[in-house]
Amino acid sequence: MSQPFYRMRNGIKNYAWGSRVALNHLFGLLNPDDQPQAEVWMGSHPAGCSEIETDTGLRSLQDLISQRPAEMLGACEGETAGQLPYLLKLLSAERALSLQVHPNKRQAEEGFARQGNLPGEDYTDANHKPELVFALTPFMAMNGFRPYQEIANHFLPLDAPALTSALSLFRNNLHAEGLKAFFTRLMVLEPAEKEGVLTCLEARLACGVFAPVAPFIERLLRDYPGDIGALAPLYLHCITLAPGEAMFLRAGTLHAYVNGTAVEVMASSDNVLRAGLTPKNINVAELVRCTVFDETPADRLRMHPHREEGMQQYPIPVTDFRFSVIEHCEQQSIGTDRAQILLVLKGSATLSHAEGATMTLNAGQSAFIPAVTTLWTLTQRGQSCLVS
Repeated sequence: MSQPFYRMRNGIKNYAWGSRVALNHLFGLLNPDDQPQAEVWMGSHPAGCSEIETDTGLRSLQDLISQRPAEMLGACEGETAGQLPYLLKLLSAERALSLQVHPNKRQAEEGFARQGNLPGEDYTDANHKPELVFALTPFMAMNGFRPYQEIANHFLPLDAPALTSALSLFRNNLHAEGLKAFFTRLMVLEPAEKEGVLTCLEARLACGVFAPVAPFIERLLRDYPGDIGALAPLYLHCITLAPGEAMFLRAGTLHAYVNGTAVEVMASSDNVLRAGLTPKNINVAELVRCTVFDETPADRLRMHPHREEGMQQYPIPVTDFRFSVIEHCEQQSIGTDRAQILLVLKGSATLSHAEGATMTLNAGQSAFIPAVTTLWTLTQRGQSCLVS
C-alpha cells in the first residue's frame, strides 16, 4: 500500500496584486526577497503542481497520480482522465485581481480546441472553473450582477455623455440582453470616452453620490488609474465577507476579489477571461460570449453550511470538489473514497492511520490523502479545511 498521507510542498505565485506580508503573518511563510505573495497552489495543475514527500524523496504529485491513478484518485478517477479534479489555493490580495469570468465546460473545451489544444492567451486548458472562496480575514469582493433596475439607477447620476445613448437603451430593455449590450458598450469605449467617463465617476464620488460603494471605487481608482473596471461596483454586488464566511461562483459569473486573504478551491483550471483592472489583453467578444448576464439576488451571495459528521459542510452545486471546515476535534474518524487535501488554517492537526502512520501539520501546511487510505483519524487544535 502507498503511504496513507503525503506532506505537500506547494509553490507560491508572485503576482503583482499579492500581499507581501499577509501569508507571513498568518502562516509564517518566509518572504526573504520581499516579493508579493499572491497565491499558494495545492494540487496537480501543470501550471503549479505540488511536490509531495515520499519514503524515497520528493516527487511531483501528478507523477504519483499518473503512476497509480485508481489508488490515488478513487471514485473520481474515471471522471477526470487521471487528473486531480480540483485545485486548492491560499489567496492574499493587497490590490484587486482582474475583473474576470470563467468559462463553462463546453466553452472551455471549444476555446482550447481553437488554440490547437495548447495553452494560449484566452484558454490555458479545457476545463471549467467554478470556485468557492472562504474568508480568513475581512475579504472585499465583487460578485454577480446587481438587479437590472439598480444598475440603471447607479449609472443615471454618473451623467457621462459617452454612455447616454447606451444607458437610455438599457433602461428600455431591463433584461439580460439589454445588460449585455450596455456592458459591451462599456468594454469598447474609445480612450477619450473612457477618460471622460472616469472623470465623471471621480467628480460624482467627490460629491458623495456613490457613498455606499465608495471604499471599493476609491481603491480601484487608486490601484488601476484609467481602467474602466473602476465602474464595476456600480453594476456588480460589493460584498465584504467576514472571516469564516464563504461564497460560491458559478462559471459565467463576473467577479473580482479586491482585498484580503482567503482559501479558494475550484475545478482544476486556470482559465480566465478578463474585463478590466488589468494591463493584460481583454478579448471582449470571448468575454461577452462566456458571461451570464442574469441578475444575482443579494441574499444568495453568502453560502450557508450545514453540520454533518463533525464538520461544517458547504453545499457545492458541482461534482468537481467538496469543501468542509473542521474545528477542534479529538480522534475524529474521516472516511474517503476519493483523493483529499487537508490544509491547516489555525493551530495544528495530527493525522493518524490504523497501520501506525502519523503526521502533524501546522497552520499553512497541507497533506495529500490518497483514496486508498480509506479511513483515518484527525486530532485538531484550531481549524482546518478538507477538500475532496
